[in-house]
Amino acid sequence: SRARLVAAVERLPIGSGVLAEVRRVRSRVALRGTSAGQQWARLDRAALTLGGMANRLTGLAEPAVLEAAAADQSLRDLAARVASVERALRLAPTDARAPLAEAHGVLTAQLESGVAAYERLVVAAAGYLAEDARPETAHPAAARLTEATDLLHGVASALAELRAVGTPLRAPTR
Repeated sequence: SRARLVAAVERLPIGSGVLAEVRRVRSRVALRGTSAGQQWARLDRAALTLGGMANRLTGLAEPAVLEAAAADQSLRDLAARVASVERALRLAPTDARAPLAEAHGVLTAQLESGVAAYERLVVAAAGYLAEDARPETAHPAAARLTEATDLLHGVASALAELRAVGTPLRAPTR
């Protein structure tokens, strides 16, 4: 049965990730053709971007990651609600259409606002990562390479000066 198949896939090393992706795509397909579909796609891109950064968002950023997870679920629920109301609006008789259309408009505005706020959170998280990883001084490897380059330039310059004098240094031989 379906439950046994899901349980078997979940036991695989990558099973939970595969199932999450299948559920995500299934939900997105269910919203296709509705005004919530575009907002869902934006939310999905932002959530995947944040997911790629989440393990590096530690310390002061951890509460924001937890808040983002709750907001993500809430916005996905709101998107499903918007799509349901929109589908019902297509079936509604003329006299019932106006209040339903008004409710749909309010829900859609809430969804758009929420997705935009989520995207701003993702941008802020990326800024946090960039600033957290940026050292005040040059990277130690770059500093060592600069020193080695300067040393080689100095040796080359000294050899050129000695050659200009006409008496090249020779290594002592035995």
